[in-house]
Amino acid sequence: MERKYNLWSFLVCLLLLLFSIQSLYASYNDTWSISPPASVLWLLSVFTFFIGIFGFRDKRSWKTRWRSWLTVFLSFLLSAIFLLGMLVNTFGREHIGTTNSPDSKTTINFYTLNGGAATSISVVGKIDGPLWFTKRIYYQDNMDEVDVVWTNNHLVTINNHPLNLDKDEFYLD
Repeated sequence: MERKYNLWSFLVCLLLLLFSIQSLYASYNDTWSISPPASVLWLLSVFTFFIGIFGFRDKRSWKTRWRSWLTVFLSFLLSAIFLLGMLVNTFGREHIGTTNSPDSKTTINFYTLNGGAATSISVVGKIDGPLWFTKRIYYQDNMDEVDVVWTNNHLVTINNHPLNLDKDEFYLD
């Protein structure tokens, strides 16, 4: 049984690492983020940490011991990172509005981001996709409100910045 704990905790840890890399890539390149929310990733990483500790019982070879140590180290590190992500999303972001396209197929959520005393307040607009998928389409610094006008189902003007959602346009200030 310890053999399964060791292997499965390592595989889940690698999956969590891939999700975090994809989320980071999506935030920098404004593509769809397919990673679950930070709270789900944090719970999985804590679970993986404890299962990784149970995996220490498997002492067949130096590879299994190395894999156990790597799993515990990575899952602890990912737990800390995801916990920080949850705190930032909870305290640094405030929902200011939601808008739907005229056919109600596209939903854009708007948030203000407050980084504290050293940064200005910014506005972020994210499109909701299937499941928990999201995509950032709008970001503007020194702004705390949003004015949205839909021209049709695919053309939207946000704070006098027109975006064509069919062509995957986005605005970053």
